[in-house]
Amino acid sequence: MNKAYEIISKHPASRYILACSAGVDSMVLFHTFLARQLPFSVAHVNYKLRGEDSEADARMIRELCALHHVPFHERTVDLGKRLKLEGGNLQQLARTIRYEFFRELVCSAENILIVTAHHQDDQIETFFLHLFRNSGLAGLAGMHELRRGILRPFLTTQKTEIIEFAEAHRIAWREDQSNMDSKYYRNAIRLDVIPELEKINPSIKEQVLMLQNICYHTYLEVCEKAKELAIQWKNQRYIPIKELAQDLTLLVEAFKMLEIEPRLIPSIVQLADAENNKRVHLVHNSLGYQKLIKFKDKLFLINATPNIDFSFSLALVDSLPTQFSTLTFYLDPHQVEGNLKLFRGKLTESFVPVGMNSAKTVNATLKDHGIPAFQRVDWPVLYVDNQLIGIPGVSLNRAFTPKASLPSYLKVTFTAC
Repeated sequence: MNKAYEIISKHPASRYILACSAGVDSMVLFHTFLARQLPFSVAHVNYKLRGEDSEADARMIRELCALHHVPFHERTVDLGKRLKLEGGNLQQLARTIRYEFFRELVCSAENILIVTAHHQDDQIETFFLHLFRNSGLAGLAGMHELRRGILRPFLTTQKTEIIEFAEAHRIAWREDQSNMDSKYYRNAIRLDVIPELEKINPSIKEQVLMLQNICYHTYLEVCEKAKELAIQWKNQRYIPIKELAQDLTLLVEAFKMLEIEPRLIPSIVQLADAENNKRVHLVHNSLGYQKLIKFKDKLFLINATPNIDFSFSLALVDSLPTQFSTLTFYLDPHQVEGNLKLFRGKLTESFVPVGMNSAKTVNATLKDHGIPAFQRVDWPVLYVDNQLIGIPGVSLNRAFTPKASLPSYLKVTFTAC
């Protein structure tokens, strides 16, 4: 178990939670942590699928933990009953229940790692599982040694090594007979597909691991680029349409980092050729994004907070610049002796923009400047008392144009945020 020890030592934690069934992998994992006197507890889910066998598995781990004074966490779920009520895939639902349980145990505590007994044979099976499901690069890269708080110290250890270790150290375990049932996809790969492939190519496992390693490192490079892309999109609050032409794997990972489901990508790509203001609604987005709206050459990320916001700073200066910017207003201090505030929802208010002779509404002024409708609603307008001074980034109210002979000016500098 030297390889496993090395992996564990690379990832120290204040506490480990071991995901244990009563199988040989889990029992060796338990004794590995016990031998190293690491701080750990054990989590077990009893799905009640195998009658007395399920109860015996739980009882074995419970008694083992009691014997060695190891904290034990147990979750009992009648998975068969839930499947009848809710439907779905048995193994997928079991996995969901299991990892929800783990997350509850970790809660918000820091420096705690969940540890599973996934080994090298599991890794090879996972490769074929994802290959047959057309899962792409992320799936072919396989399981990670450490990812999202889950540590897998046996990933480079073969199943035969684990069994030999258990036998040499007289570690007891229980066999799950359902692992021999080929009706389950993973079992069929392990029991039928891989043995047949080995008859054709005896080194198939080694070659799969080599290919998986290549996929893994390629995937890491893609993820790094995707992270940069997602941060850029998040900060600017829009996705340039031209960037949708990038490699699909890169797009998938970038969208995942924005909590946008990959299944929506075809609809999002179609927005590139859609009319302005067409949109794709997003669901279950933990970052709060509600929809993507197409306008000209961009897809705007819309959430509950305003898509456009400004802050402003004030300073007294003694001269006017030679060139003016719509992000800087110069005002007569005597005209704005009240408090300056930004307000939203003033689309119907009218004023005469600098450079014009007739009044226009805020909405019409924003529209003339190419501001899309979904941004106009939130666009802030600067007021003093009940007088509209201007629209940040767009135009100053002509009534607030200062004289050129004033001894000083109030400089209002806007910053988009």
